[in-house]
Amino acid sequence: MKNLSLRLLTCSAALCGLLTFSQTADAAGFYIQEQSVSGLGAAFAGQVSTPRDASILYFNPAGISRLDSAQVNIGVNFLYPELELKDTGTALNGANAFAPGSGPIGTDNGGNPGSLSPVPNLHIVAPITEDKKLWLGLGVAAPFGLGSKYHDDYFARFDSTESDLQTIDFLPSISYAPNDRFSIGASMIIEYAHADLKRSAPAQVALNTVAELDSVLKGNDWGMGFDVGVMYEPWDGTVFGANYRSNVQQNLEGQIYLQGQVNARGTAELELPDIATLGVTHEFNDRWTGLLQGTWFGWSSFDQIQPVLANGTALSPVLQDYDNTFAIAVGGEYTLNDDWVLRAGYQFDQTPTTDEYRTTLTPDGDRHWISTGATYDINDRFSLDLAATYIFIEEEDINLQRGAGTTNTTTVSARTESPSVLIGAVALNYKF
Repeated sequence: MKNLSLRLLTCSAALCGLLTFSQTADAAGFYIQEQSVSGLGAAFAGQVSTPRDASILYFNPAGISRLDSAQVNIGVNFLYPELELKDTGTALNGANAFAPGSGPIGTDNGGNPGSLSPVPNLHIVAPITEDKKLWLGLGVAAPFGLGSKYHDDYFARFDSTESDLQTIDFLPSISYAPNDRFSIGASMIIEYAHADLKRSAPAQVALNTVAELDSVLKGNDWGMGFDVGVMYEPWDGTVFGANYRSNVQQNLEGQIYLQGQVNARGTAELELPDIATLGVTHEFNDRWTGLLQGTWFGWSSFDQIQPVLANGTALSPVLQDYDNTFAIAVGGEYTLNDDWVLRAGYQFDQTPTTDEYRTTLTPDGDRHWISTGATYDINDRFSLDLAATYIFIEEEDINLQRGAGTTNTTTVSARTESPSVLIGAVALNYKF
């Protein structure tokens, strides 16, 4: 019984460390905003009130019925995050000695945990009535995830070594515009989530002997949610948009593995945040358009992780204590000529992580976006969107414990250095 309790405690520490989901590569928390290349060019300022193309479906389905024809938008964003961690006092707290061939805390900083990652998306919309008041659409997006991979022997390996969280949303949508001023829309969110997460775990393997064991969690699930939006033009040239995306609950089911000790089925809940957005688009004249947007994220739903083995044994939860956050973006567009529209924008994106619970999986900080982009009309049917963004992330401290309640508690102390994200994106639009 004592040995079983020790295994469960060690497994709990390993699993809970793993489930502090994937390192952010673009937006605060682990949300991926990059679902529209034309929107990225303005740092998503006014995105819920600017129906440029079919990608409006993801941000505000009410905008579908304000487009002029059936069309498809297919885009890909290439994200390259950079980050270094500096050890500020990480240590293994315990009297036990490491087994031969393994060792306590090293000096390797783990390298850059990020890598070049493509984020594709697809949106198709079409009117289903002759008066073009009622529209249907389908979107495919990847709104949460990406990952991190550190060197196997770096100093904070007892917190994380590798993570991969991916979500795919399928968004059947409908929009109705009773007149030229007002439109409403809704989407069903059908979401698939997959996690594959790894870390090292110190565990007692003999009297006064500790070894580093591989710890892995693999799991997946399907979740459901909804998205609703409105768009209103009270006077010519000014459009207001509002959108609400519900939270999505995932109950990841898969394998909990701790080398030589535990290999069992288990589950862990993941509750993704709800998101509310308000934006305005104003045409100053035939060439200049101003864009403004505010977004609220309900990250406080991600307060703790409760892993449960298939036999019903609940392992010790780990608090996450994410805070609700906001982002604000301002930007503009300039119509250069009949073929080119230029745009730029800035966004402040607040981190939901707190000093007490920030981890090496989400070494996040407040973010500052600087974006630019353009749309080129190739002909009456085809157009090309281009965008580039640099995200400066504020440096933060990491101070936490892993394995609390076990013989070998790890204190992880680090500071993020020069974190940033570089994004390049391209999309093709086709009008039927």
